[in-house]
Amino acid sequence: MDFQPDLSLEAFREQVRGFLRAKLPAGLAGRLRIGTRSPREELAPWQRILNENGWGAPYWPEAHGGTGWNVLQRLVFDEECTAAGTPTQDTGAQKLLGPVLNAFATPEQKAEHLPHIFNGTRFWCQGFSEPGSGSDLASLRTQAVRDGDAYVVNGQKIWTSHAHRADWIFLLVRTDTEVKKQAGISFLLVDMKTPGITVRPIHTIDGCHHLNETFFDNVRVPVANRIGAEGDGWKITKFLLNNEHATAADLPMLRKYMRQIRMLAQQRDGEGRALIACPQFAQQVARFEADLSAIAMLVQRVAALEQAQDHSAAAHALGSILKVRGTELQQRMSSFIVESLGDFGPVAFAPPEADAGDALPMEDIARGLANEMFFRRASTIYGGTSEVQRGIIARALFQL
Repeated sequence: MDFQPDLSLEAFREQVRGFLRAKLPAGLAGRLRIGTRSPREELAPWQRILNENGWGAPYWPEAHGGTGWNVLQRLVFDEECTAAGTPTQDTGAQKLLGPVLNAFATPEQKAEHLPHIFNGTRFWCQGFSEPGSGSDLASLRTQAVRDGDAYVVNGQKIWTSHAHRADWIFLLVRTDTEVKKQAGISFLLVDMKTPGITVRPIHTIDGCHHLNETFFDNVRVPVANRIGAEGDGWKITKFLLNNEHATAADLPMLRKYMRQIRMLAQQRDGEGRALIACPQFAQQVARFEADLSAIAMLVQRVAALEQAQDHSAAAHALGSILKVRGTELQQRMSSFIVESLGDFGPVAFAPPEADAGDALPMEDIARGLANEMFFRRASTIYGGTSEVQRGIIARALFQL
């Protein structure tokens, strides 16, 4: 790897910054939510602006209507959007479902769904995890029984992010119970308005509602909504989960945390000293700087492997290493930020989207940070637990 600055990448960064200065409406700036998706009323207009300017699918190749950016350019785009506080995109549709449709969907399915992703007019959620079938996803039990030109779906999904706001769900179901568990899974697209679907909220310790339980009771899904052949669900899922290893650490958010820590470093303690003058504080900041530099270098390495289409076991293991190191650093940094707030840290400041109400102490820095810390407690679980990732690393690199 050559870690010298890439002048073309820096020029691209300036292009993105210029675009954001020119195109991001003031009413949508600086409103990035706690590590989750923006509400529809912000996401949809921002998606339309991106699409109108040819940036509606920043993670897709040009052949599929995307920008054709390489992995490092996509990371720069994400980082600058995070720094500017833009609304999010529908990441489930952009990074997960979209590539699946481009690779496996029929022309009719593409015509039905892709325009809505570009225009931000159809929101998606992901129906993979089930009670008892999270880390061992292939053990899922939600069944789809063929009945003429439809499947009848019965079962339950859990941790369904944004199901209460989604228009459609992409769903893994078991269509054959007589074969090896991986071979009996199919991939369906389901309209959330279909009779028989019930969504129940799961409220988390960050004080937000983004997770749900989703129940399917004799839900009829047209066979035409199946992606790929019956039984292709596991193959499609592996394709979906192998995308974007370089984003596993959420480097843009880690750099945002570092900016917040630098802001805190200038705050005064009870004796009037800047926090950075405290040796323990300064030492921890230095450690975070070193950890962040190491993560950034590993991101470049993984991105280079993705760019080279290296799908070896070793490359996959590096993605798992990045997931473990990045998410654990998210937890340490977010906890440190809250601890550094001193007496204000334990206060569960309302998340940024809540009504402001009375002004809070140090609100310009502290608002929403405790909620962010609580949210990040789950970062070592979602997207593949750290235990599972360490198992992948052990098998791929050490044959254990």
